[in-house]
Amino acid sequence: MSQLNSVKQQLTSISTDAKSTASGLAGFKSKFSQAVNQVQAAIGGTASGADKEMIQTLQAAEKQLDAAITALQQASQSASRFSASL
Repeated sequence: MSQLNSVKQQLTSISTDAKSTASGLAGFKSKFSQAVNQVQAAIGGTASGADKEMIQTLQAAEKQLDAAITALQQASQSASRFSASL
């Protein structure tokens, strides 16, 4: 197998794996968001104010999940395009 075909196969594998991982994270993010909303409803407005820190932490994690999903989708598309151009 030529080196070019090997690179092409690796890029195709990266594209597939990144797309699959992004999809899995999107499913997790949906469940995570529901849990965040439930936590917020359950502990929101506590006298200590600790709920605000917890909610902010969970919301920051949600944003990072969104960023990871987007990055993986972009990586998948880029790898796929580059592989097709070889």
